[in-house]
Amino acid sequence: MIILFSPWPRSDAYAQASSDRSSTILDWNGHVTLYDFITQRLHQQYRLRDSLLHEALLHHQLTNYQQQCRQQYFSLIGALPEKTPLHAQIMDSILQPGYRIEKLIFESLPHHHVTANLYIPTGRGPFPAILFCCGHEALAKATLTYQQTAILLAQHGFVVLVIDPISQGERYQLTNSQGEPLTRGGTTEHTLLAAGANLIGTSVVKYELWDNIRAIDYLCSRREVDTSRLGCIGNSGGGTQVAYLIPFDPRIKVAVICSYITRRERTLLLLGPQDGCQWLPGEGEAGLDMSDYIIMFAPKPVLILAGRYDFVDFNGTLDAFHELQQVYQSLKVPEHIALFAYDDGHGIQPPKQEKAVQWFRRWFMHDESPIHEAKLHTLPPDALQVTRTGQVNTAFADEQTLPAENLSVAQARAKQRAYWLQDSSRKQYQQMLKRLLHLPPLENLSLDTQQMGYIQTATYRFQKIILRGHTFPPIPCLIAESPRGHRSIQWKIILNDAGKNAVFEDSIKLSQYAQQGYALLIADIRGIGETADDPRFNDRKYRNQEYRNAMLSLFIGFPLPAQRTQDVLILLDFITQYTNLSNLPIEIDASGPAAEAALLAAALDSRIHRLSLSDMPHRFMDFLLHPDWPDQYSYVIPNALSDFDLPDLIQFIGADKVIVSN
Repeated sequence: MIILFSPWPRSDAYAQASSDRSSTILDWNGHVTLYDFITQRLHQQYRLRDSLLHEALLHHQLTNYQQQCRQQYFSLIGALPEKTPLHAQIMDSILQPGYRIEKLIFESLPHHHVTANLYIPTGRGPFPAILFCCGHEALAKATLTYQQTAILLAQHGFVVLVIDPISQGERYQLTNSQGEPLTRGGTTEHTLLAAGANLIGTSVVKYELWDNIRAIDYLCSRREVDTSRLGCIGNSGGGTQVAYLIPFDPRIKVAVICSYITRRERTLLLLGPQDGCQWLPGEGEAGLDMSDYIIMFAPKPVLILAGRYDFVDFNGTLDAFHELQQVYQSLKVPEHIALFAYDDGHGIQPPKQEKAVQWFRRWFMHDESPIHEAKLHTLPPDALQVTRTGQVNTAFADEQTLPAENLSVAQARAKQRAYWLQDSSRKQYQQMLKRLLHLPPLENLSLDTQQMGYIQTATYRFQKIILRGHTFPPIPCLIAESPRGHRSIQWKIILNDAGKNAVFEDSIKLSQYAQQGYALLIADIRGIGETADDPRFNDRKYRNQEYRNAMLSLFIGFPLPAQRTQDVLILLDFITQYTNLSNLPIEIDASGPAAEAALLAAALDSRIHRLSLSDMPHRFMDFLLHPDWPDQYSYVIPNALSDFDLPDLIQFIGADKVIVSN
């Protein structure tokens, strides 16, 4: 019998429970295990962040805290592109009472076009100017409340630039030949774009940030604009854009953020991670809360607009605002931060529009008079369309989409990947993998094993065990020596993405393993089998069956493939340290996301003698070639394509040791 270290002796209750032939091992709701593990780490990260801010306020060291936040944020964003000519064109102009609307287009990157409407007041300038950042509305710049806000600002003496974000309005990136979006909406497209972006070390947040910086560049090029008086406003996803923009661009002097500011941790727990433009990989690990982006902008004036019945948690809004009041009080400008809450839900309705205009007039025109919005004459979406076809992808033959840009970047890094494979030492290559995976050290790992009974098949008598440790969630396993009459000559670890039950029920396979002399370890590594997330918590629009856990893992700085790799390494330690068959060679059969983890583990650990992998991507580059593929985030490792792709791992391990079937 395999000898296990077990501080918990097997009880009669466990033995009796095993007689139902169920391969279920965990005696709690296993579906919440990984989610609870991730959110506990998230809570620790934000508890540390809160402590650091408290200390900074207590000891009057807020400047240091702001600088630390900037360093963390700028590091997550990475280097920005080189500024290239905007090639701005005014396509048409619409004259309205008291203002005109110019329909314009510019290039934020070479051959990558941004569609926009520019509202210009009648009269002599230069005028203060406002960049309006659109939320997740399919119509983007033509959305009714966004038009109303821009018109009201223009009527009160502001130039207003409203641009279409990527994946909205006239800027869908994934379209067919007729320019029709291939996804169900902007939030889905943002998420699919983000997967490829993350693989090359960038993000949709950075895409939108760069568009907005170039939009400010355009405003500064206009003679009607007073460049010393620039502000920005955004609603919902546009509020996200404003939050990320204001610490980065010093030209912005005043900001308004609507239907966005709350507590990040609370939002993630209540709503989940949302789409790919709403957060940055590693943001939790960096300890950046939503309010930190305003803190970085302080002491400049910021107005927060909120609905008391918004799905954006209002209790979190109040908490964040209270924190910001302390910050601005410490900076001796308490009047520079304000909250206007209205009895409504999500969005920038007329009462909020009025407060926004009043806020900008207060700081740019020294006028605090109340604003009363009359009925505004908005235009149908078609009237505000900039391109001839309605989409930049069909309007410009040379349009450079973001997937194409990502692919170009990844291809340019092929030499770097080749360097790691050909010119680095084995130790250097493994150190590179550990760095990208953010793997914690596993030396002197202490394992606890809890026996949960046994289960008998026609060929094997399996022990049910739970592997436990302080740095990873429990791993449910089935373990067995070769049956009587068959000497164990090697180990086979089986990691099936359908869960260990799919293996346990395949009697023909088990019989074959017995004939071949395999000792078996069948495990559900995290997020698989018993610990797979409940589908109810994974909105189908994000096209990933474990979206919640995959995204939260990226957010806390510990990608899900890395966590699963850690589990595989733990299984190796268990076999070699806690069984009496520790000297036998070890093979791994794995499928789906578990196959990627097994491949990474084999590159890091020579104890794996052979791999049989199935139903996994051939290479990360395929995600860039096919950005609409589902379940990409189960495999994404940020910045992986700077240093390796999956075929590189096979070559590093030795192609003779790896069998891949799809």
